[in-house]
Amino acid sequence: MSLVDTLLARVGRPAGRALDPTIRDLVQQVLKEHGYASPAEVQALRDEVRDMRTRVDGMARRLDELTRQAETARGEAAARSAEANAAAVAAGAGAKVEIAALATQVAELQAQLAERAAGAPAATPAAVADATPAEPTGCKVPGCPHEFRSKGFCSPHYQQWRRGTLKGFVAPDGHVAIGDQTFRVKTALAGGLAELRGETLYVDGQAV
Repeated sequence: MSLVDTLLARVGRPAGRALDPTIRDLVQQVLKEHGYASPAEVQALRDEVRDMRTRVDGMARRLDELTRQAETARGEAAARSAEANAAAVAAGAGAKVEIAALATQVAELQAQLAERAAGAPAATPAAVADATPAEPTGCKVPGCPHEFRSKGFCSPHYQQWRRGTLKGFVAPDGHVAIGDQTFRVKTALAGGLAELRGETLYVDGQAV
């Protein structure tokens, strides 16, 4: 009960009803002179405090909601991080297994190659000699039964070749006679067998 109401309560009811406005004005004047807040000001202050408390409560509830959301997001992030780490570990383990399997296969192939190399017969000089094509020993003039002495010719044919009189073969100076025709080619082809195919001259099978 306010101070004004208390004073009015002490006054008799008939007098209180008659003097109520006057007493209220006097009480408010006295309170104002002594620096006290009026009942209206006190009530306004109470209303303002009530509004502030309501706003503070709303902000507190909003803060609690934001806190719960942050905790939920933090938990989800931790779970996803754990899943990612587990996936990375599993992938690394799988890669290690594949590498180990490949290493095993390589080792097996190396062992097989070593076994085959150990079981293969070593090449003998005779075998190497057999594999090497034998060089011709006869004179390269067709139909000549003599062995060659120099430049693939036997001694008589070599002398003819040196003089440039051996038909069908390129002479040392690069000319060659085929039938009644004479041709000149590079001296690097000297000693080669020449033949005329149509209008093209061939020496040792190569067109010149």
